[in-house]
Amino acid sequence: MYNNLDWGRGAVTFGLRDFYELPKEAWPHSRPNQPPGSILLHAGSVIVFDTIDSAIKQLNRQIPLFPSQLVWWWETSGPLVAIKLPSILSDLAIFSALSRFGNAGLVAGLVFLLNPAMWYESSYWGQTDSVVAALSLWSLVFLSRGKIAHSATLLGLSLITKVSWAPILPFWLIYIYKNHRPHLHQIIWVAILPLLISILFHPQLDLPIWLTQLFVGRILPGESSFITVNAFNFWHLFFASDRVPGRPLVTGISLAILTLLFFICARSLWRKPWFDNLMYTLAIFFFGYFLFSTRIHERYLYPTFPLISYFLAIKLSRRITLFYLLISTLFLINIYSGWFAPKVGLLIKMYTPEFTKSISVAYLLAFAWAFELKSIYAAKK
Repeated sequence: MYNNLDWGRGAVTFGLRDFYELPKEAWPHSRPNQPPGSILLHAGSVIVFDTIDSAIKQLNRQIPLFPSQLVWWWETSGPLVAIKLPSILSDLAIFSALSRFGNAGLVAGLVFLLNPAMWYESSYWGQTDSVVAALSLWSLVFLSRGKIAHSATLLGLSLITKVSWAPILPFWLIYIYKNHRPHLHQIIWVAILPLLISILFHPQLDLPIWLTQLFVGRILPGESSFITVNAFNFWHLFFASDRVPGRPLVTGISLAILTLLFFICARSLWRKPWFDNLMYTLAIFFFGYFLFSTRIHERYLYPTFPLISYFLAIKLSRRITLFYLLISTLFLINIYSGWFAPKVGLLIKMYTPEFTKSISVAYLLAFAWAFELKSIYAAKK
């Protein structure tokens, strides 16, 4: 959150042009490594804080009965409230999207909204995964209704905000090709909107080259080169978190597994190109990406939850509910270990190597179960 506040304050103070070219010394924690959409989001949070801060102080000066304690509270806690606000609003946007699916859509939305793992990740921790999830899920809502340009616009906005939903793109294209045969002007918005936003940061003719270099050189590599970054995934069974640098052999095995998984999922969608299969294909691929990729954070399983919630909405059953509860529990256990807040001594002592590796095994069993459920819930139109 403090990184996000730094980047937002820097955008407001220094401006957007040449923002990414500012020296390391300009940043108290780390240089910006998120796409331009994220920087605009954080700058907006800073502007919200400044606006409310100015209003509170103005009221405090003009109205004698105004509680001065509110001034001090907002100065201390206001920045964190403001930086979390987009994530909280995005949780509500995901609820709204889910409520539009199926007979149990409202129930599924409430289950998602009240899921401790979801609000812990967004409202408590302040991560922005719900922001890109909301944009991508609404993109899928419009896709289900055949509104290709609307879907492309929101998907492009998601990709330029954060790349965590980037794997959706090839499956999105397969679904559109098999079902709609769209015109180029309908899908081009997935690229136009990111370019328009990026112009604010680099208004020059070499914008596409600059944007490509930004993603390849700074955003996609991330901040860590470890095999695992606190994710209790497949690689956690063999390597300690945040301690073992990446190795070519491990990276090669990871790429081979993910390539195989991609072709299995793409083939399934190509042969059965209906919306239920698209949603479950995406859920399984995101789940597999979390399990078998290297340099993965604990929170990268997040995209699976809005997608699985779709099946709670269209067919609320005991099996899909138990699966949802299982992966939610595993995810909450995993993300709690990211920073152990609130600090509960008895819980922290549970996180022995044996315990965390058992979570990895449970994740793998859940992944196998997900394939069985796919054959039930996404096999037919």
